[in-house]
Amino acid sequence: MRFGLLVIILCGFVGLSGCVLSANPSLNWSKNIAIDATSEDTRYHDDNIHTRGETGPILEDEKDVKSQEESDKFTEAVLKWRQPQTIQQVVVKAEEGQMEFFSVQYMNEEGEWVTVKEVKDNLRTVYRFTLKDPIVTTKFRLKVPRRWDSRRVTGQKRSTRGETGAPSAQEYKRIQEIELYYALPPDPAETAVAEAATAE
Repeated sequence: MRFGLLVIILCGFVGLSGCVLSANPSLNWSKNIAIDATSEDTRYHDDNIHTRGETGPILEDEKDVKSQEESDKFTEAVLKWRQPQTIQQVVVKAEEGQMEFFSVQYMNEEGEWVTVKEVKDNLRTVYRFTLKDPIVTTKFRLKVPRRWDSRRVTGQKRSTRGETGAPSAQEYKRIQEIELYYALPPDPAETAVAEAATAE
């Protein structure tokens, strides 16, 4: 008798959980829009995990000290489109240690880079995050420090030399893939099922 009661309670709990989950369906994502972008190195957004592109130097403005300082300290991977694109989910794939630190940025209407995410101590080969609010832009970039203190090898630190000038080969970071997506409108059928479940 107790066993039968336990089964009934368990079935009821599972049914209730199903209703709750169906009331909040997961987002459906678009195709990877990074494939359609242009860049200095298409290998980091060619939809091929086996190719590896590299970040490049940041072009500096000779009259702008801030621009020169940024160029001394960072490299970048920039994606561009002719028409504005909506971006809500970002995926970065790279070998461990290559993208341990980076900033996710987009260019606003005033031509300024806006940071939406600062990533630190990333040791994952696939880094994924979803923006609360989508952004619309024609330019997207990952800004990557040329040098950093790494936790990757038993607490040892990479060299943090203070020299400036053009980045060395080791200071360009290799990226397997940048993927960008936007949320698609909800499926009418799924929405109807979710609303029906909520009404019950």
